[in-house]
Amino acid sequence: MEIRKKYMTEYGNIKVGFCVSYDWEFLKISVPRVYEYADIICLGIDKNRYSWSGNPYKFDEKAFRDFLTSIDKQNKIVLLEGNYSSPTLNSRENCNLQRKEIAERMGSNGWHIQIDSDEYFLDFKGFADYLKGLNPSPKESDKPINICCPFIPLIKQIDDGFLYVDFGDNEPEMMPFATNQPVYLRARNNGHFNHYSKFWVVHQSWARDESELWFKINNWGHSSEELQLVKFRESYFRLWKALNKYNCHFLSNFHPAKPSTWPSLKWGEGATINMFMDSIKPPKSNYLSDYRLFIKNSRNISRIKQMKRRFSVKQSTSE
Repeated sequence: MEIRKKYMTEYGNIKVGFCVSYDWEFLKISVPRVYEYADIICLGIDKNRYSWSGNPYKFDEKAFRDFLTSIDKQNKIVLLEGNYSSPTLNSRENCNLQRKEIAERMGSNGWHIQIDSDEYFLDFKGFADYLKGLNPSPKESDKPINICCPFIPLIKQIDDGFLYVDFGDNEPEMMPFATNQPVYLRARNNGHFNHYSKFWVVHQSWARDESELWFKINNWGHSSEELQLVKFRESYFRLWKALNKYNCHFLSNFHPAKPSTWPSLKWGEGATINMFMDSIKPPKSNYLSDYRLFIKNSRNISRIKQMKRRFSVKQSTSE
C-alpha cells in the first residue's frame, strides 16, 4: 500500500486535496465524485480537531475512519494530520498553512486540485480530461497557471429543495481549483495566471442546519476578514433564517464580502443534495461562451490589457 501511495505521490498527474474539518460528512458526497479519476487524494485535518479559529468541534472518529475504509478500495487516500489551529495565526493563515501542507504531501509536478468538503463537481471526469488536454503532465518548470471553475452556491435547504444563487446575465462566481504550481496566499488564490473553464461546481456553502451554519460563520477562513464584527455575523444570520422559497426573489446582492458576487436567489427541487444535482442543468452563461473564454484565457491579450491599464494610470498621474 505504501509503495503504491509513494508512486502516486511522485508521478500521479491528477492530485486532489481536501480540507477536512467539522463538516467532514460532506466528503461522503464530494469524494465519490472524484475518486475514480484521481491518482491520489489527500485529506488534511487538524490533529487536535480544532477549527482554523482555534475552537474545538465534535468529531466522530469511528464514523470517519469507517468512511475511509469503505471508500478507499484502491488505496488512493492519504490522511494528513497537522496543526492548523495555531493561536499565533489567524483563521485565514491557518487555512493557507493547511492547503500548503496538503500540496507538499502530494508531491511536486502534476495537476494539484484542492476541493473543500462541501464542494461537488458536476463533471469531474470532464474536468480531469480537460486538464490533461491542456497539459497531461505539468512540471515545476512550467509557467504557473490556475484553472478556475464557476460555482453554483447553495444558500438554504428548504421545502424539499434548495435556494441557490442565480447569476442570470451576471458573471458567475469563479474559484481557482487546479494549479500546476500550488501556492496558497489567500485560500486558493495566488498571483498565478487564471485560466477559466466551464466545469460547474455545486458549493453547499450556507445550505446547512442553523447550528452548523452559525459555527461556520464564526470559524471559517473568511471570519477573520469580512465577518470580523460579531454584530455583522448576527445580523447576517438573522437575514438567512428569514429566507424561504417565496421571499427569496426579493433579495439581491447577498454575499457577505462582496455583495454583488451573489446577485439573486432561486429555488430548485431536490430533497437531497444528490437529487438536486441530478435535476439541475449547468447554467448557460454568456460570460463562459467560447469567444469570451478565448479572450480571458489568452496570456497575450492579458498582457496587452495590463499594459493599457498601466499606461492609463501613468497618464492620469502626469496630468
